[in-house]
Amino acid sequence: MLTEISLTSFRNFENQIFTFEKGLNLIIGPNGSGKTNILEAIGYISQAKSFRRAADKDIITWGKEFFRIEAKLEKDGTKHNISISYELETASKKILVNNKPVEKTSILFSLFPSLISTDRDQDIIDGYPVERRNMINRLISIANPEYMNLMLDYRKVIENKNVLLREQKTKELKPWNQKQDDLSSRIVSYRREFIERMREPFGILSKEFLNNKKADIYFSPSLDGSRSLDELIKEELEAGFSIYGPHRDSIDFLIDERPAKIFGSEGEKRLIILAFYFTFLDIYKPESMVILDEPFSVLDRRGTGIVLSHLLNQTFISAPFIYEGIQKFEKVLNL
Repeated sequence: MLTEISLTSFRNFENQIFTFEKGLNLIIGPNGSGKTNILEAIGYISQAKSFRRAADKDIITWGKEFFRIEAKLEKDGTKHNISISYELETASKKILVNNKPVEKTSILFSLFPSLISTDRDQDIIDGYPVERRNMINRLISIANPEYMNLMLDYRKVIENKNVLLREQKTKELKPWNQKQDDLSSRIVSYRREFIERMREPFGILSKEFLNNKKADIYFSPSLDGSRSLDELIKEELEAGFSIYGPHRDSIDFLIDERPAKIFGSEGEKRLIILAFYFTFLDIYKPESMVILDEPFSVLDRRGTGIVLSHLLNQTFISAPFIYEGIQKFEKVLNL
């Protein structure tokens, strides 16, 4: 649980401290007041990067030379502190957990996992397959930290293999193919099990969110077992990089059995992702914080009630004002 966050030269906050409660925390204020900036800072202490895809140098308050985020957390009865700073002159980032330097950002995510929903959720559906793979990877990693380690190992294997493919070193590829094959089978197994467990309850919940339309998710691994990676070496040598494996898997969302990318409205696309996230929270009940950037902009009163009824984790929500009839929040931060 996040209890306090201190921002120095971060966006529009030159020196500000915010405190939070265990349940639902609502951040309200007019446009430009910094609601999303606070959410961005909270997300940053989980993944050491901006969920808005902003470069670190662009997060620094105008005219300043650095930014710093300091956070106080409690987990399993133990208090932790996190400090992340970035200096413009050296373009260097420093991460401290309990006053000790940390190099692997995955440590932050394992200590303080986050599920983040923003107005860019429709990009998950509209964007390239990597967007959907990243979302699935993040959720499975929250539910099972071992999966994150598998993905880190897999990426290293692909990086090394791609060097050999570019240099056309055929004889050296086989051991890397074996490593990739071993990791791939485990990753695909995790993904298949996760998606199959999610599909039915996701379909049911999506009908509540989408006024009786039903959403679904489709998973198609790029390796189906019919051919081994060694048999695909010629194709990959011609391409000059690895073209088969979990990093090329296809994941797509459907609405009423048709591609949501084509047949879903912008609002429906965000509702599909929200329904998927809340299905995940219902099934896995992870100890992760939830960040929702202006979710009520696409939800009617009934949908808002559904969302709030599913939020059991510590949650941070931004909104321009308190919506009439919604009084479930433990803390309201008025900017």
